[in-house]
Parts: sequence; structure tokens; C-alpha cells
Amino acid sequence: MMGARPMGERRKKSLMQDDGQSVQAPLCRIWGAGQYFGEEVARGGQALVIAADGGLEPALEHGDEPDLVVGDFDSLPAGSRKLRADIPRRVLPAEKDDTDLLAAVKVGWQRGCQRFLIYGGLGGRMDHTLANLNLIHLIAASGGRAELWGQGMLVTALGPGSLDFPAWDCPPRSMVSVLAADDQALGVVEQGLKYQTDGMTMTNQQVTGVSNEFLPGKPAHIALKQGIVFVTYPASAPEPIWSTSLVPKADLGSLETRPSRRLA
Repeated sequence: MMGARPMGERRKKSLMQDDGQSVQAPLCRIWGAGQYFGEEVARGGQALVIAADGGLEPALEHGDEPDLVVGDFDSLPAGSRKLRADIPRRVLPAEKDDTDLLAAVKVGWQRGCQRFLIYGGLGGRMDHTLANLNLIHLIAASGGRAELWGQGMLVTALGPGSLDFPAWDCPPRSMVSVLAADDQALGVVEQGLKYQTDGMTMTNQQVTGVSNEFLPGKPAHIALKQGIVFVTYPASAPEPIWSTSLVPKADLGSLETRPSRRLA
């Protein structure tokens, strides 16, 4: 149609005020440079979209036009054809303490997002997977919500609060696991699942929370009173209602624009 803007341009304009300043978006989708499984879907509708370095390529491949590219560009060379001039970028030093994904989360938090859906953050390098589990722990402890997209499943971290899944026609052995991320997670409740708990104390030296199962046609409730737990569940499950009693922090710290002071 004559005069129509490209979809990416129209979507980005919807996230801007008349004065050109970013509107606070409830959801931030972040595309990382890690492993992808061919099952990723850009969920959540309108969002602030950030590519963390080499995550620009999968973001564009999935039709999720980034509002910003953040990173040290070690996995996305400055001359890459994917790095278009119309996509703003924030260049960070290579020898820094924060990962590119953490930098992207900090930017999203600064722009008003406290919910994050992170792609390319599981699988591949084990050190990056462990770092990204620490990252979603940080988000949960700061009063936010984050999910890492894996192979057929999502991983989230839950602080004092709850996840409530509506009833669904789940396939057999649709697994949900709950594991303590802290030394202790107090008052852990799991209801509407194959194995039930009511006020259990979990520690990060236990593995008893692995491989619980959704029950067909029954809602599921997961909650805790104190601490942080990791929860994994199928990507095909209906989106849970999430709540927390934590007041979101004002920020997650400043972006590292200089090399690490810990360099030898």
C-alpha cells in the first residue's frame, strides 16, 4: 500500500513518544548469541526488543526487529551486513565484568521493563548457561520476572510469590521441576501436580524437586515464602500468572562503559 511504513518501523514508532523518548514497555525480549533450537517464538506481543551482540542475527531471522543492539561486538563484527545503520547500538568494552546479556537486561530495566524473555541463553557453553541462571536469579531477587528459552522448555526464577498455571490438556509426562536457587527456599508449595508439597523447605543441595508432572485438566500452583527457586516447564504450557511480594529495585546497576578495573 502506498505510503505504508515497514512493519519494524511501525512497531518501533509505537514504542516512542512524540518527543522521541522511549515509552516504558512492560516486556523486554532479549536475543542472545548462544544456542538456538528451532522452536523459538517471539512471545508477548509489543515489547522493547534488544539484541545482545550476535543475537541481532537470530532476532532478525525471527522477524523481531530490535530497538537496540548492545554489546562488545565480539560475535557481531562492526562491518557485519546485519548491523544496519537504522538500528541504534550501544558499544561496550570487551574486557568488562558484565556479560552482554546482563548489559541488555540493565538497559531494559532502565527503560521500565521488569519482565524479560531471553533467547539464546541456554545450551552451548556451560559457563554462559550458569551465568544466565545467575542472571535470572538476580532479576527475581530484584522484584522482576525472567524466562530463559531452552529446548522445548522455559526456565524461570521465582522469589517470594507464586506461579499459577491454568488447566490445560497436557501431553503425558509434561514435566515441571522446582529447585532451590538459594541455600534455603522456605514455604515451597506445589499443588495441582503429580507430587504435592505444602510449605516445604528446599535447599540448593537437594534434587528432590526434579521431574514433577502437570495433570491433565487441572490448574497448577507453585509458590514460596522466602528465597528463590528455579522452575522449568514446557514451552507448550499456557503462560502462568506470576506474582511476587518483592518491590522492584530502582535499577540493576550502571552499564560498564570502561574496561574492568580487575584487569592485571
